[in-house]
Amino acid sequence: MPRLIIVLLLIISYPTLLLAHPEGTGDHVVAAHRIVGEPPQIDGILDDAAWQKAEPRSGFIQLEPARGNPATDDTEFRIAYDVHNLYVAFRCYDAEPNKILNRMTRRGDIYASDVISFFIDPHHDHRTGYKFATNPAGVQSDNYRYEDTQRDSNWKGIWWVESNIDESGWSAEFKIPFSNFRFTDKPTQIWGFDVERVNRRKSEVTVWKQLTQAGVVTRMSDLGHIVSIQSIETGKNFEISPYLLGGTTGTAETDLTRQLGTGLDVQYSLTSALKANVTVNPDFAQVEADQLEINLTRFPTRFPEKRPFFVEGNSFFETPYNLMFSRRIGSRGNILWGSKLTGKIGNYSIGVLGNQTGEFGFSDTTSSGKEEAWFSAIRVKRDILKRSNVGILFVNKEQPGSDRWEHSRVGGVDMNLALGKTYHLTGQYAGSFHPGEDSDNFAYTVDFAQRNYLWSSGIGFERVAPHFEINQTGFLRKERNRGWQRIYMRSSYSPYWGSRQFFTGVTTRLSQSLYTPEYFTEWRERNPKLSLSPEFDEDLFRWNVSADIGMEFRENLIDDIMGYYYRSREVELTEVFIASGYGFSIDTNSTNPIAIGIGMDFSDYFNFGRQQAGKQRGLTFESTLRPQSNFSVELDSSYAQSLDLEGGIDGRFFVSSLRATYLFTRESFLRMFAQASRARPLSTEIHENYLLSLLFGWEYSPKSHLFIAYNEAWGDALVGTPSRRELQLENRVIVVKGTYLYNL
Repeated sequence: MPRLIIVLLLIISYPTLLLAHPEGTGDHVVAAHRIVGEPPQIDGILDDAAWQKAEPRSGFIQLEPARGNPATDDTEFRIAYDVHNLYVAFRCYDAEPNKILNRMTRRGDIYASDVISFFIDPHHDHRTGYKFATNPAGVQSDNYRYEDTQRDSNWKGIWWVESNIDESGWSAEFKIPFSNFRFTDKPTQIWGFDVERVNRRKSEVTVWKQLTQAGVVTRMSDLGHIVSIQSIETGKNFEISPYLLGGTTGTAETDLTRQLGTGLDVQYSLTSALKANVTVNPDFAQVEADQLEINLTRFPTRFPEKRPFFVEGNSFFETPYNLMFSRRIGSRGNILWGSKLTGKIGNYSIGVLGNQTGEFGFSDTTSSGKEEAWFSAIRVKRDILKRSNVGILFVNKEQPGSDRWEHSRVGGVDMNLALGKTYHLTGQYAGSFHPGEDSDNFAYTVDFAQRNYLWSSGIGFERVAPHFEINQTGFLRKERNRGWQRIYMRSSYSPYWGSRQFFTGVTTRLSQSLYTPEYFTEWRERNPKLSLSPEFDEDLFRWNVSADIGMEFRENLIDDIMGYYYRSREVELTEVFIASGYGFSIDTNSTNPIAIGIGMDFSDYFNFGRQQAGKQRGLTFESTLRPQSNFSVELDSSYAQSLDLEGGIDGRFFVSSLRATYLFTRESFLRMFAQASRARPLSTEIHENYLLSLLFGWEYSPKSHLFIAYNEAWGDALVGTPSRRELQLENRVIVVKGTYLYNL
């Protein structure tokens, strides 16, 4: 089968030679003005001499809601540069400037305001790039783009922007050092470029160039162009960021103890497109705790990566199977040091990662409960044709065992083929290697999809062998010694009805579980009083059909309404049953001072704790209160019940979080985060957890911070008898942390 798949992919990929990215620069071209003399002052007011000499561009068209029509309020932009920096200026005309939506928020959270964004492809490979955006308050937002339409929102650059509101609308000035970019070393540069503006109160999205069949997601392969960029340099290539930390920590069983620490982050630009990072004893005291979710499945929740060393460049290691999940690194031991190399060399994208975990110690006789392990990953991806690529990824975890080092290794080959403008073929063939389990340990997946601004559809199949295990280094929702094979189809349709957009989708799936004899043996050991269902058979197929329907509103109180329904056949060892579920959600306009979202769902499911079919129902409530531009309060709550087939409640679950953020300036803030969870599974004992976090943060210069953090966590624990539980303090931490960036 794998050989057949490879042959099929080669045959299908041949037409891409005839469907390449068009050559030349096209009609949407802007010449960048080379600054001689003083650069513009970044104050949001476009009165500098450089802007008078730079070539203006305008004539924006609507992407939404009246696709192809001229913008109701036009936008004008100009581009200039010097040897080390790119400068971009925008004039966003607005006939009613007193109605411009403007909020001062944390970096990256700008989309409840009007927004001006631009996309840039410095490497000019038609598949990677960057997005920079701001609002009328001058709040920054940026991300890295890859695989033409994918985004890495964790990327953060060093750049400056200021905005200003006047009688003509609002304006913005950007200054972006070339050191942020990965580009070629050619003396004369041609870069991809496009602009997108969001007029929030009109729900209008306008663009300078991009208006393809590929939907609202901006494509790096369809940008306009900047020309006339010559003789530029990346500037300072060496970044050193030491930190100092002091504070106290304690638990219910220990008194408060002093905590002192220091560490170091180093970044070096080997070339304009290749960067190396090294960290020693990193600390992430300022990172907010995970926001809990109610999870009634048998698999753990996948929490996102938030640690700065890992988030930047994580996209280099992404593949269809999540073979490298960076949250595994340091989950059971301190990170002693780490290194990372990411970037491009010609047509090759490269990522290399290495981390050592354990615990610093000065005595060989000291025993540590921290996991000692070595994590490493190597990623190589080659661009082929105009918007396609193939790659390999190898991830390894080594740790000392009783008599030799134990290993967990995974690797795979993947491809992403762009067929014309709207078709994609993606796939991966991967294997896992562990001591004693190097058979029936491979997985493969292939997905063929089409998408334009009205329709999307796809078909795919995959097989995951029972011994394919990647959760030491990656993330896969899978039981040990049990796999699956399946085929699926999906389709959606999203037409516009005036200023509103209707959407509907259908997904079908046919699958079959794959078992090993060890799976049944382990199941019987865990459940000695249970027996297999008379209806169970290893060859039984599972099926699922689901549909959703909804409407997005514009310039209304309601933002969107959505409902769904599914029906499926579930095959488990003790139950073979027909399940169904339905639910709906409604969200109000997020630009209003008070925004609310409510969701409800009712469904059948397999209660893994009881090993029997059951029912569940849930309610979610999300709200955001903005009493003023620089102050927001967010309250998220979820409640769920699990029921047996007779309707009796056998489990109750509640999670709620409160986040309040006050900004003194764009660079300084105070945040309070509180979280409570209460679970009563299987109508037995109650489990409670509470968390309180306070954080003051001040970025007094780019990538230089002062943090003051207080964290307190409480949880229930057994006290005395096996059935008696009481709340106890799990940890209390007070930390002051300072970092400073040296540019060399």
